[in-house]
Amino acid sequence: MTSIFPQCDKRLIEAINKTEYAIVIAHRNPDGDALYSSLAMERILSKLGKKTLLLNEGPFLRDDIKKLEPVFRKEADKTFIEKNPLVIILDCSTPDRPGEPFKAVSHLQRIVIDHHSSGVPFTEEGMSYIVPQSPSTTLLVDVVREALKVELDREIAGYLYRGFATDTGFYHFLSAEAAPECLRRVAAFTAEGISPYEVYDEMHDGRKLQDIKDTASIIQSAKPLLDGRLIVAYQPETMMNARLSDGVYASLLEAENVMVVLFIKDKGEAIEIGLRSKNKAGIDVGAIASAFGGGGHAKAAGATLSEKKPEEAESLLVESIRKAIEKKDS
Repeated sequence: MTSIFPQCDKRLIEAINKTEYAIVIAHRNPDGDALYSSLAMERILSKLGKKTLLLNEGPFLRDDIKKLEPVFRKEADKTFIEKNPLVIILDCSTPDRPGEPFKAVSHLQRIVIDHHSSGVPFTEEGMSYIVPQSPSTTLLVDVVREALKVELDREIAGYLYRGFATDTGFYHFLSAEAAPECLRRVAAFTAEGISPYEVYDEMHDGRKLQDIKDTASIIQSAKPLLDGRLIVAYQPETMMNARLSDGVYASLLEAENVMVVLFIKDKGEAIEIGLRSKNKAGIDVGAIASAFGGGGHAKAAGATLSEKKPEEAESLLVESIRKAIEKKDS
């Protein structure tokens, strides 16, 4: 059976082996996959004797990742940049996704490791490892680890498992095609002593009661459109102190007849939109997000719209989703 994880290009592996210094950076407004793939890569590089700097713009909104914020810096100092480090970009499908920290190091040699299905290439030939079939970037970091001949240990396994678990919604979004090979890798992580039970509790316990109430408020005000096949939810600027997306998507995707959930978040200076589609819907929300300068997966994607009011963003997105559903129906 053909592996869903192709071999890494030798040029990418050679670049990592050759460098003495590295900067590891993932997308702004990070999730678990972005941060834990960064931490796993940093540990792998350290075992190879590399000096590594972890960057992330933030903000660290999720309760389960807030504790990681002190590990990451928002910018690289000039002396480190002068050492000509290799820049390793994780979980980013477009050059704008790493945000401000990337601007000061964009002239340096870079590699990209990512699993998003949409985006634009922004590396030299052979310097990217992009596998849309992978449910998480951490699993791709694991493939790179193997190619670098770095032994798996409990610390790396813990980071790799956490990124996989969060990006698959603890296995919910794992496809039948990807599951066998992915779960074999996950079994290796648990063999190092990682407990799925303990990780789940770690990620979900301790949520603020107000965040739960805010999530409920967003769900309560959500409106069905297109005969209930689309549900639009709205998060006002006053709730921007927390990341409530996971609970909103999880609940609204269970609604009868729904195919797509559109989540509009008013961030004041811009409108952030998130899209999720039902597994059986056959609607590629990654393609929809790409048309608005964003990207993502076929079933999970997003974009940021500048100089748009929430109602304008809603009108544009609803029309695109309507066309996608009509195309599916035809």
